[in-house]
Amino acid sequence: MLQTMYSADGIGLAAPQVGVHKQVIVIDCEPDKPEAPPLVLINPTIKSTSGEVSPFQEGCLSIPGVYLEVKRPEVVEVSYRDEYGRPQTLKAKELLSTVIQHEMDHLNGVLFVDRVENKLALTEELVKHKFSPKAVKAV
Repeated sequence: MLQTMYSADGIGLAAPQVGVHKQVIVIDCEPDKPEAPPLVLINPTIKSTSGEVSPFQEGCLSIPGVYLEVKRPEVVEVSYRDEYGRPQTLKAKELLSTVIQHEMDHLNGVLFVDRVENKLALTEELVKHKFSPKAVKAV
């Protein structure tokens, strides 16, 4: 999964995106810094989120070229098992928080476009990149 993510210049990837029906996500918010290893989250669960919500421009390897604003909680606390099966807890903010939430949505069959509030911008961007707005299921 990491190789697939890196080859597509992504910073996150969920197993269902590559046809693997497992609860696994990989994240590397700093792929140009080898001293910062990627995260592997197995069976991640969101334990808590902040009340504060912020907009962040998101894109997705599953919908290439489409970038739109999504509002998500600023801080997320997640529990998971690492690649060695050890239980872990992580409190994330800013970009890492957004990526965790984005990738965990994939584990539940939700794409970032399903969370876009500006329907006009969503439709324009999808049509521009030859995607069908009818495939979006708002959450």
